[in-house]
Amino acid sequence: FTSVILATVKMAALILAQLRLLTSPVLQAARCKIVSQPLPPTSRLWLNHCRVISSTSSPSVKASESAPATDATVVDEADTVEESKLAAKLVKPKPIFPWRHSPYPIPRLVKPDINNKTDDRDGRHRRETSEDVYESDYYTKGGPLGPGWPSPMESWFRAALYANSMNLLGASWMSIIFPFTRKEWIHEMEWAFCDAFSKGVKGMLEGTYSINGDLREVDDKLDSESSFDVEFEQTIDPKPLVEKGGEQTQTKSDDTKQSNDKFEQEQEENCMLQYKLRNMYQSARQHSHPSKINILLRTQPQSAVIESMFPVFGLSRSLVENHPNLRHSYRNLVKHLQRKHKEAQSEGRSRLNPWEVGSIVMSGLDELMVQSSKLSDDRKGVITVIAQVSIQCREQFCVRDVETKEVIQGDGAPKDVTHLVRFEIVLREPLEESEDGSWEMEIGRWQITDWDDLLDGNVWFT
Repeated sequence: FTSVILATVKMAALILAQLRLLTSPVLQAARCKIVSQPLPPTSRLWLNHCRVISSTSSPSVKASESAPATDATVVDEADTVEESKLAAKLVKPKPIFPWRHSPYPIPRLVKPDINNKTDDRDGRHRRETSEDVYESDYYTKGGPLGPGWPSPMESWFRAALYANSMNLLGASWMSIIFPFTRKEWIHEMEWAFCDAFSKGVKGMLEGTYSINGDLREVDDKLDSESSFDVEFEQTIDPKPLVEKGGEQTQTKSDDTKQSNDKFEQEQEENCMLQYKLRNMYQSARQHSHPSKINILLRTQPQSAVIESMFPVFGLSRSLVENHPNLRHSYRNLVKHLQRKHKEAQSEGRSRLNPWEVGSIVMSGLDELMVQSSKLSDDRKGVITVIAQVSIQCREQFCVRDVETKEVIQGDGAPKDVTHLVRFEIVLREPLEESEDGSWEMEIGRWQITDWDDLLDGNVWFT
């Protein structure tokens, strides 16, 4: 009975979503402009699932893949030299310690209001136009759903994705329907996400800034009893880093590359931080600043709000990395649906009816699940659930040049800040019942793949 309800809800949500996708004015404006019964995920389960694996175990990954090239300056050949120099001056350098320290949520979470008044460059008040609204980060970067989505979609559609994700993670449909049990599940998850964020930041600091004999010293600082859950302060001298990471490390890297790649393929899903996020901090440590700096970070998660949660059927990050042709599977499914829509119009019909849309979408999802099971070693279909969580923290952050006393990042003053953290978890679903008639959903471990969109969402499915 539960599986029938689940299939019905999935079909209804996807049918309506595709109809909205074809006719959404937001999308049109954008185009014109440019395990028998899974256990409930409680804090106790999170303590078992959220293991922190040091980032030092994957040095073979290239540092160039760790972060988007946000400091690249592109100048038209026809531009003047003066314009080129001006453009170069306006480019912001890469941060020494990639960290967002702001009390405001990132712009894509803020839905613009056409009735709001803003100040132009001359200081005059003006109302935002519809063009300004649809060019905002909320509409161009997916809103609460984030990068990888053509638009933030409607609120009812996000709610349907949220409910399906809850069910896949072990919540029964009855507990999802009733407000009391639903709120209790969400409350447990939000506190678990706070705990996971603390563990992820600790793991990043230990793996990035604990070298040779410094590990015990940093561990003592991180585990000390204070008003902050994470407390870190360290002075970084670039000269010892060059000596320690020079020719000796380079000669050993080739010998260990093959073993490290094998470790990543087998254990990457069990790491608390995804390797691109880990390597971004490794790269920043090694290449960001030529002089001695002091880094101070103290943070205490206080509360959290789940902004969105959605499933990606038939795909996982590791599966797409091993089979790059699967990356655009959903984009191809939408294109196929659009072709069918045009064929219906050529036959004199206004559009596909809901049943036709549903059958096309469900057939495509079934094909993805079957394909993923054939490519997986355990012959199980994969489903990835992605959650984006706003975590409110009490925080101190400052990066200072030791010699000049110049403050490079932050200000060192305690303030309430908001971090948007992106989590992923991989589920494996058997497509056929076992011989004894049982059915199990294998639930993996949560992994942090990005925070504050420093990696533009670290998207892999579009």
